[in-house]
Amino acid sequence: MKDFSQYGNRPDDQWEMLPWIPDPRPPFKIWVKPEQIAPFFLIPHHPYAISLLLKISDGFRTEEFCRLGLTGSSGDWERLVRGVIREFEENNSGVGLFHFDSDEDVFCVYSQYIDDLMMLAKMIRVACADEKTMGMYLNMSEAAKA
Repeated sequence: MKDFSQYGNRPDDQWEMLPWIPDPRPPFKIWVKPEQIAPFFLIPHHPYAISLLLKISDGFRTEEFCRLGLTGSSGDWERLVRGVIREFEENNSGVGLFHFDSDEDVFCVYSQYIDDLMMLAKMIRVACADEKTMGMYLNMSEAAKA
């Protein structure tokens, strides 16, 4: 397992320079409260991006994943979040705003679009509210593959 600060991080010269953001990019503010997204948590990669992480070993929603025929692995989380992202992209502009950097121990989605990732974090937390909602997003992800 990597150090948490390494997930979703790139060398400075590999970040896309967004033309509407001044260079150097000013500091950003994390406006989502930790309790709004727990057990997920944010790691800032100042000044370029932010990562949303979940420790797989915490077993968050594992029982629900099992009832849906999955294990709750980082791959399962990525599939669920791709469904949430699909809905996010339908309601907002932009495709390709989010990227993944997960392994067997940690799920990670990250982006340079900091406010969008914080909104996505809240959407993911709501998506985990019940098994039915989780199943809907997992199916959305599968439909996108087809």
